[in-house]
Amino acid sequence: MTKRRSTREHLLNTGAMIASESGLRGLTVRGLSLRAGTNPGSFVYHFGNRDAFLNELLERWYEPLFTGVRTHANVHLPSLKKLEIILEDIMDFLLLHGEFIAQLVLDALAGEKEAIRFISGLHTRHPFVLLETIQAAQEEGSIVSGNPMNVLIYLVCCGGAPFILSGQLQVHDSQAARPVLELLGSILSDPDSARQRMHWALNGIREGERT
Repeated sequence: MTKRRSTREHLLNTGAMIASESGLRGLTVRGLSLRAGTNPGSFVYHFGNRDAFLNELLERWYEPLFTGVRTHANVHLPSLKKLEIILEDIMDFLLLHGEFIAQLVLDALAGEKEAIRFISGLHTRHPFVLLETIQAAQEEGSIVSGNPMNVLIYLVCCGGAPFILSGQLQVHDSQAARPVLELLGSILSDPDSARQRMHWALNGIREGERT
C-alpha cells in the first residue's frame, strides 16, 4: 500500500471512530487531523473539504451492507428464503454498528447536512431491495398479501427498532437512560434474542401454518 493510500485510509478509519463516539457533528478537520497525527493540509489534499470527506466516510461504511443485500437478492432461491438472508445481513450490520447509526440519527436531527443527505437517499437502496423481495414473496404466495410497505414497516419494527433504541440509549448514557438499560439488560442488542425476534416476525407474515 502506498503512503498516499495509507494516509487516506488512516483518515477515514479515524473519522469512523470519531463518528461512532461523537457523531459527524463532533468531527472537525482540525480534530480529525490531530487525532490521526496528520496535518490539515494532508486532509485537504486527499478530500478537498469536510463535506466530501463525510460523504466518502458514509458511503464506505454503508457499502458492505448494500453489496451484501444486492448479492443475496439476486441468488437463485425462493423469495422468502432470500428475504430471511437479507434480514440476517441487516441484523448483523445493526449489531456491529448500532452506536454509529444512533449517532447518525442524532446528526440528522442536529441538522448535519451530510447525515440528512445520506438518510434521505436510503429509501432507494437496501429498503427498496427489501420491498422488492417482499413483493416477490407475496407473488409466490409464501407470505401474507397486503401493502408491501406495511409488511416492511412491521419487519423494521420487530427487527431494526430494538437495535436503534439500544444504540440511542448507549449513546446518551445519561442518568435517565441507565435505569432503562439496566431493566432491559443486553436483550435489545443480544444476537440470539434478535434472531428469535426476527424468527417470530417472519412467522407472523408467512402464509399458511404459523410455527
